[in-house]
Parts: sequence; C-alpha cells; structure tokens
Amino acid sequence: MKSVCFISHSIPDYLGGVSLYHKNLIEYLKTKELNITWAYFGNEDKTYSKDNINYIEIKKNKFKIKGLENNSNTKEFLEQNYFDVVFTTGGDWTKSYSKPKGQKLIHIFHGTVHGFYKNHLKRFGIIKKTLFSPILFLSKRVEVPHKESDKIICVSNKVKEQVEGLYGKQDIQVIRTGVNLNEFKPRIRPPSSKNRLYGLYVGGGGYYTKGLDRAIDLSRELYKLNPDYRLIVIGPNKEEVKDLIKEDFIIFKENVPRDKMKYYYNTANIFLCMSRYEGGAPTLVVSEAMASGCLLVCSKDSEQEIIENNLNGLIINTFGIDSAKKILDVLDNKKEMIIKNSVNTIQSLSLEAWGEKYFKLLLSSD
Repeated sequence: MKSVCFISHSIPDYLGGVSLYHKNLIEYLKTKELNITWAYFGNEDKTYSKDNINYIEIKKNKFKIKGLENNSNTKEFLEQNYFDVVFTTGGDWTKSYSKPKGQKLIHIFHGTVHGFYKNHLKRFGIIKKTLFSPILFLSKRVEVPHKESDKIICVSNKVKEQVEGLYGKQDIQVIRTGVNLNEFKPRIRPPSSKNRLYGLYVGGGGYYTKGLDRAIDLSRELYKLNPDYRLIVIGPNKEEVKDLIKEDFIIFKENVPRDKMKYYYNTANIFLCMSRYEGGAPTLVVSEAMASGCLLVCSKDSEQEIIENNLNGLIINTFGIDSAKKILDVLDNKKEMIIKNSVNTIQSLSLEAWGEKYFKLLLSSD
C-alpha cells in the first residue's frame, strides 16, 4: 500500500485555509488503497490515529516568521520517516533535503508567502515598510521548489504566474480547489430570514488581508439604503476585530461548527469576498457560497478567476454607496440569472472530480 504524507503548518482542527483543503482532499483519498499521514506543527511531539488516518504532531520552533518557523523540523522529520509520496507547501528546508530514491515530492502553492507579505506591507507608511523590508526579501526564499520536485501544483493561474515570477519557468499544473456539492447546495431559505437581507463574510486570521474593513464599509452603505440589512461575520478573533464590529447591523459569530456552515450560506443573500490578496481562484469559501446559491460580490484584487462581472457574480473596486446601489439593483433585477450561472459554474469543481485528479497524480509515473 502506497504511503502518502501531507505536511501542513495548520492544525487539523483549524476550520480554514490549508487545513480544510487537506481535510477535504484526505476525505476523498481515504476511500482509496492508501496509507495516509497528516503531519503538522503544534505544541508537542505526539502520534495518534483517527478514522484510518495517521496524525503526527511536530513541536513548533519558537521562530514565528510565517513560512520560516518550522524549516529544520520538517527536514529532520522527513529524514527520519520515509513516505512514498510527500505533499508539501515547501520551505527553506528543501535546499538541503536529499530526497530518497523512489520518493515522489509534490509541491503545492496555495499562494506565495512573498505575495502575502508584499500585499500586507501596503498598509504601512514608508518607515515601517523600510523596517519590514528584510522580511519581504526573506519571503522569496521560503518556497523555492525543491530541485527534485516531481510535480508543482498551483491552485490558480495567478499563483502560477507569481511562482514563475519568483522562481523562473517551472513545469506547473493548475488544479483548482474542489467543493463538496452534496453538502453545499441551494436550499429553501429559513422562514426567519425572509424579511431580512443578509450579507455574509467568512474569514479567520488576517482580517486586513481578507478585507473585513471593506465588507463593513460596504455593509454600512447597504444598511443606510435598506434598514433590514444585516452582515453576518464569521471567523475572526473577536479581540482583534472588536473595534471594527461595533455596528448595529453586524451579527458576529467567532466560531461556527463546520457542519452548520451550510445553513449560514443558505441564509445569506449576498456573500462578500473583499480580500486584498488571495491564492485560490476560487477560494474555498467562495466556491461554497457559489454552490449554495449566494450572490457573490468580490473585490477586484481578490482575483477570483472563474468570476465574470455581471454574469456569474459581481466584481467591485470601491466599497461605498455606488457599489451598494449596484448590489441592490442586481438583487432586484438580475439576481436569478447571475445565481443560476454561478451555481452552474461551480459544478465542474466537485470534490470527487478534484480528488480524482490528485489520485491520478499519485499513480502517475512522470
């Protein structure tokens, strides 16, 4: 039986980002004849099994710079444990890791650390930009593909362009992230929501990058135009965003069980993807919202590649009264057409089709 290891910087219980990506993919792959291990970084060294999956927690280093904190640990772990296939998001350890004979190394880019930091520095003035510029330089190093990588996967065309811009021309395959279409689908809206207009924002860490402030600015204008409007905010750390969420129209939910998320999508009329930087196109939450029948409204710089403005969603570049009026106009006149197109668009990204692409990748000899 082929052994497969996923190496993640996110813990399995985290309901977002790479953890959900791994969780969904592993859920499909565990139906195959594979021995699957999920290795991640936590507070201690431990090993356990659950639902036929092996879990290995590797104690974190104290070094906290994103993308650099666990390089030595990863190299040491792979040198001590052999796997037929290793899925990795890379790191500086790849420069010194000697891949053993017969091992297949698959490097996945969900975005680039450099792109994340470059975007994040836009919020600072010249002094802070200068102080943090060494981090921007270091971030170019952390994801250099291993010289013996068997396959490089990017979750979108824009990430592919970023990777090639940083590291030169590569043999890259783009595989967009799949969504569980059996769980996320249009449903009849709850009776309690019929007299309200609901917007939905979902995002954990990095609320600046995820554009929570933009979602609130836009929602403030929607609320002025329609007093029955409410914005449901799910995911951010309450202490970090407490000054942003002091608005009468905001319904804040710090934590929502994963099995309840589908009902929030079905309650919402509008899904707001206001990110300043994203890797996925679509991101997982965008694909879940599309599959659930929400009207998708995304910022231009979130670059959701499968979205065409006024055809299967709305793309906006301002977050004030003009965009609020445009959204309400679409809800009155074009909502059914756009949502129908949105649901049809996402059908090609089923969890099964996505998982099968990776399974074939595991079996391929090239």
